[in-house]
Amino acid sequence: MLRKRGQKGFTLIELLIVIAIIGILAAIALPMYKAQTIKAKLTELTNSMSATAAALAAYYQDNDFKFPTNAQTSILMLQSTLGVSIPNAQRSRIESVNVAATVGTITFQIQNIDSSVDHNTLVLSPTTTQEGAIIWSWGGTVPANYIPKK
Repeated sequence: MLRKRGQKGFTLIELLIVIAIIGILAAIALPMYKAQTIKAKLTELTNSMSATAAALAAYYQDNDFKFPTNAQTSILMLQSTLGVSIPNAQRSRIESVNVAATVGTITFQIQNIDSSVDHNTLVLSPTTTQEGAIIWSWGGTVPANYIPKK
């Protein structure tokens, strides 16, 4: 009696199915990975903007509910006027800063992150109440999915 040995290995169809599944997963995962990487890099800006907002709120409270009357248009001006420490290195993700005079709107221009967000702006705008509270809202020219939640 002749016995046939059991088949070893995978068939061509099984290998093609596995390759197709890996391709589909990669097509979904890579764009999501890129978006999360950009969001992580934007954290440097949002943290610096939040620190600036906190310093601006302290200034507002200490100066009879008024924002600075001079525009803060450089990182050095923010450091000297509001005492905010913002990364100012060549590899920084912050291209330029601006705190609008008398209204307190904070605008940072982005660089060194990704071509989809570089040279766009991230804006933090204050709304004040009669009691002196400040409500901050995010905006800017970056794509909406990169703007921080409230």
